[in-house]
Amino acid sequence: MDGRRQEIVDAARVILAEDPDSTLAVRTVAARVGIGPSTLRHYFPTQRALHEALVIADLDIALSDLRIHDRSVPAETRLRECLAQILPPRRPLDEVRSQRWLQRVNTVFGPGGSAEVRRAWTAFDTTILDAVAGWLGVLAAEGVVPPGSEQRGARFLKTVIDGLAVARILPVPQPDDEIETAALGDALATVLRTG
Repeated sequence: MDGRRQEIVDAARVILAEDPDSTLAVRTVAARVGIGPSTLRHYFPTQRALHEALVIADLDIALSDLRIHDRSVPAETRLRECLAQILPPRRPLDEVRSQRWLQRVNTVFGPGGSAEVRRAWTAFDTTILDAVAGWLGVLAAEGVVPPGSEQRGARFLKTVIDGLAVARILPVPQPDDEIETAALGDALATVLRTG
């Protein structure tokens, strides 16, 4: 992303951090960057284009390996910690961030979502799948995951994480911590050698 586009995206991100209900009005974002509204429109012809750029920027994540290499910690705990960082925040504890996740999904998959933002989501999805397969690869080297099952296990765990993520962001009653923990535990028991 070129410098001016990045400045605009960064300013929009700051505005949303200050006021999560902001509509990102062109004049407001332009003023924050120190440019005129027409200059902003040159880079982002529509508000949807600006929202999509924010989604794409937010999807550029770097997942941490956390303690996956620390053999003094049980494999299930290490993998659970790594997977937890993929999940959106729980409602109502962090309603603002949960709403932002829901807006992201709507921007990508709702009416008018562009091919560019869908490609970004696909890259995001691939990044997560690769990270999970990498974590399983570490555990396979320890003999905790059957060798050669890393990709299949990663797809399975990602499917479970996707389901938990949807449950967290939808404005409907969520499963409580106990149910979510049990569901993830069942998935981990399926992927990990337990005996």
